[in-house]
Amino acid sequence: MSLPWGVKGEVDPSAADAVTEFVQTLIETKHQLPSGYEITILKADVKERKGNYMFIMRYQILNP
Repeated sequence: MSLPWGVKGEVDPSAADAVTEFVQTLIETKHQLPSGYEITILKADVKERKGNYMFIMRYQILNP
């Protein structure tokens, strides 16, 4: 089993609710990459702190 990886990025406050709704549908899904690797989305959410919204996603990469 490989270790989880993650990404994050800023989200416009006006789009935070829509992004949150969309990323919730990604949790526990698997995606095949063109390289042959497969990723599993472990966690995805939008967090707010001091008026800034941040998209955070954790995923696991599996060997082909």
